[in-house]
Amino acid sequence: MPARPRAPCPTGGTRGDHIQWRAYPLRRRRHMPIVAPRLIVELYEGWGFSGKCCVLTDSTTDLREFGMFDRVFSARVFAGPGIARSRDHKAVFFDQTGYGGSRLALAPGFYPNLQDVVRRFRTVRSMKVEAALDVAGPEWGDIPLIIEAYNREDFEGRRATIVRDVADLRTMGRRNTISSLRIFKGPNFPERGCRVLLYSDPGFEGVRLPIEMHPSDYRKEFPDLSLLPQSFGDRISSVSIVGWSDKSRFDTVVFEDDFAGAAAEPGWEWRDPMGGGDWRAHQSFLRMNVQPGQDLWHGANFEAPRLLRRVDGDFAIETHMPLEPSGLEHGGLLVWRNEHRFMRLEKTCAAHAFAGDVRCERHQWQGYQLLGRGADMRDGGQLFLRIERTGDALTGHASADGHTWEQCGATAMGMSDPVYVGLHALAPGGLPATTTRFGYFRILRRRADVRRELQLQQRRERAANTASTAYAIRSLR
Repeated sequence: MPARPRAPCPTGGTRGDHIQWRAYPLRRRRHMPIVAPRLIVELYEGWGFSGKCCVLTDSTTDLREFGMFDRVFSARVFAGPGIARSRDHKAVFFDQTGYGGSRLALAPGFYPNLQDVVRRFRTVRSMKVEAALDVAGPEWGDIPLIIEAYNREDFEGRRATIVRDVADLRTMGRRNTISSLRIFKGPNFPERGCRVLLYSDPGFEGVRLPIEMHPSDYRKEFPDLSLLPQSFGDRISSVSIVGWSDKSRFDTVVFEDDFAGAAAEPGWEWRDPMGGGDWRAHQSFLRMNVQPGQDLWHGANFEAPRLLRRVDGDFAIETHMPLEPSGLEHGGLLVWRNEHRFMRLEKTCAAHAFAGDVRCERHQWQGYQLLGRGADMRDGGQLFLRIERTGDALTGHASADGHTWEQCGATAMGMSDPVYVGLHALAPGGLPATTTRFGYFRILRRRADVRRELQLQQRRERAANTASTAYAIRSLR
């Protein structure tokens, strides 16, 4: 009898008999539904969404399983992808395990102090997702994968749910250890597949272990990560979820500047507080030069130059960056509400700790969060960046060819209109002066939204014409 061929390893190469992992193909288990949570709940042990964080996608009888011990003082509740099936659901919190004691039902929204919502509600020990009155609230955004991480082998010990990039697992009470792992296909799984990147150090740095998730997979299980090839034991400090897509919900260009002339298009606003930067429109690209020390950092340094224009509602912004072999570029896209709320998506220079990779970060109320990293796109001679905004959800994407996009970070941040979007360049910390070039800048919207706005504008013009005609007739009488 011929030898049985070895199964491919999810991290590359071949799998030896001593490696334990299980893949569940979707094509063989058609009865298995895609995991689509109705609500996504973030619980924090401090007021104002500070301290250790726990993410829940379903009911739980005991929060101690997630490392939360009688200290839950703030919460954020998001409408998940499955909310369309039943929009009458809320997150119901209990101050006793097993859904006992006093209860507190919260609709999707942000709650910086649970004591302000109801008095004498001591803490949260269990949570249930159940039907309540019809509510609306902030949406979480896309969920390509759902990861369940355990600090012991065989899916035992404390559990953490990961649905977005996590720059430091200590913020979830993990102490940089993951011993076993389950990966489920999420409701927004990309058609081209997805990848989980496990890093040994915080901030998406250090040794990297990739795990592939193919479109035919429903879930994968790893009872003992220390047995995987390329393993660095159970020392895992940050996790990144990388998906690829060649589609976008924003398909209509409503503004474009290709910087082909001697001046930029009308509507731009140049902000350079310290006067240390300069921008010049050249034939087919815009160049921004920045002196050392200029940064965009919450509460301390807003000296970096930026080129901004106003935009309202949902949108996508996109730019193309020609890259030089010297790697002096350090800049990218910016979504700016004010000094307390902004998001950066940028290519770093070669001298930075990210060594030319893409970096996505959020700054909110003098707080900073690294959202994600886009790796292995710095040597292609060009780079495309895109930020999409849908409601309060913001996602950053990067591409080496402008067609296949990789998500580099996602967050939810309330920004009331107007919002300013555009380009920025930096030379933070002790980095040398940088020179960043941009080939174009675009603003895109959904075709349906553009059509709706056009129809509304036409109705207003007809109403104005009717009113002016009626006034002219009355004046003739």
